Amino acid sequence: MMFKQTKPRILMLSVSFFSIMVLLLSACGAVGPNNQQGAGTPVKGGVWIDDIYEEPDSLIPNGSTETFSNLVDNAIWAPLFYGDASGHITPGLVATLPTVQNGGISSDLKTWKFTLRSGLTWSDGQPLDARDVDFSWRLWMNPKFTPGSSTGFNLITGADISNNNLTITFHLKQAFSPFLSIWTDGLFAPLPQHVFASIPPDRILNSPQNLNPTVASGPFMVTQSKPGSSYTVSRNTHYYQAAAGLPYLDKIVFRVSPDQNTILKDLQSGAVNSSWFLDVTKTVAYKALSNYTVSANPHASNFEAIYFNFRNPILGNNLDVRKAIAMAIDHQALIDTARRGYATPLCTDHGQSYVPGYQANAPCPKFDPTGAAQLLEQDGWVKGADGVRSKNGQRLEFQYSTTANNYWRADDELVMQSDMSAIGIKLDITNYPASTFFGPFLNGGDPNKYNIGEFEDSFSYDGDDYSLEACSQIPPGGSNFSFYCNHDLDKLFQQEQVTADPNARQAIFNQIHQIYLTEFPFVTLYGPTDIAIHKNTAHGYNPGPEGASETVGVWNWWCTGGQC
Repeated sequence: MMFKQTKPRILMLSVSFFSIMVLLLSACGAVGPNNQQGAGTPVKGGVWIDDIYEEPDSLIPNGSTETFSNLVDNAIWAPLFYGDASGHITPGLVATLPTVQNGGISSDLKTWKFTLRSGLTWSDGQPLDARDVDFSWRLWMNPKFTPGSSTGFNLITGADISNNNLTITFHLKQAFSPFLSIWTDGLFAPLPQHVFASIPPDRILNSPQNLNPTVASGPFMVTQSKPGSSYTVSRNTHYYQAAAGLPYLDKIVFRVSPDQNTILKDLQSGAVNSSWFLDVTKTVAYKALSNYTVSANPHASNFEAIYFNFRNPILGNNLDVRKAIAMAIDHQALIDTARRGYATPLCTDHGQSYVPGYQANAPCPKFDPTGAAQLLEQDGWVKGADGVRSKNGQRLEFQYSTTANNYWRADDELVMQSDMSAIGIKLDITNYPASTFFGPFLNGGDPNKYNIGEFEDSFSYDGDDYSLEACSQIPPGGSNFSFYCNHDLDKLFQQEQVTADPNARQAIFNQIHQIYLTEFPFVTLYGPTDIAIHKNTAHGYNPGPEGASETVGVWNWWCTGGQC
């Protein structure tokens, strides 16, 4: 992943709140029409090939946090709500978006009623209804199942099913304004109860269904699973939009590429229709391809950061060391050198698309290597003959890790090594495949292996960042990969989750940022702009601004003449 935890953009809870949010989001370009690329009338047919950069580790909703798993999820699972290319939420399996006005949301934000469309079926013809939704959240909260995220779902105290199994009403133990968003996109789509109820929860992610689900609900369903090579999905005739002629494509082949050089060769040969999360070091070569178009969504919300493992005794117990590292990072060099300019300055976890969330006047640490060195010196860290500082037998030498075979992140590492060397800190580089990095490596938190980790993250459709650093989200409870616990921060997370007014919520986010920029459990490097590419004969391809968003609107993909 880039690692992408999907959490959602705040939903409209009252007339006044809706109006404020639309105005604010429109002002920053986050709300608007879904401008599909490509002209002409869509036609059916064709096999589209999409090169993906990393191997999926699960195709079970909420069974993974790895980006490229989620890309396939969007194709094979229909969620209650979809996010679009502009970053706002639209109905999926539900008949309409619930609001306070239409009775779908209680005024205290503790009761949420979702009514599904009638006549929904799974790809095998079995009925899809509220009972599947109820089964899914209960599975995800089963202690024997390890979900990608428990945020929001862990607040559910119960659910009632009514209206001939079309309506499910959730009761929460506290107000939670982003509740709609946690059900958005394929990562959090309901699972077929008739398939998974017979599998013990602790075996689901190790079962054949994990990478080859036999029943689907989305525009496509898996028809060939070749882990390490490719995943082929074919048109699902039971998709709820099938009567409208969707999806257009016959098939999509998500082809796992061993590295970014292979992706470039595939593009140069014309063998693929699209690819995303491209290596920015090859941008000149991408733009030289006359039969392809390079694009980037301007509403990106992502942030690239380094995370300190607080189980490491030096990093966890020495604030001055973490602060010195933050002060010594040349962010502009990272943007110019590693990202080739495809990034914006950012020091918090909220990019400009988050309103509320983004803080223009955040107290970012200034680039001050001299001050950083003085801070370490004052704290008793003395340089040795090799230029590396030590104190009381402890040495400022750390393992620095990210995903393997990522060329611009390799450039990040070179810049970081140089920056840290200048203040007497040595970084040793050890990288891992994404499935390992976002799996046993980060989750295990072994202080002897994982010291500092770098990856990209976002919160999808809402700025709620509870899962990033909350105490309850420390693995195995979630994805707090810093293993950092601050109960004052937890209180602020709770406050922002129960606050609907965007201005009040922004003030809370600012307090959260203040803790991040004082305690430094992580350091944001920049806000990346992820680039994508598609053939000029491939239409409807319009990646969204959030994590794992290449396949947003995948049912609208089509090829000129039905030939890809």
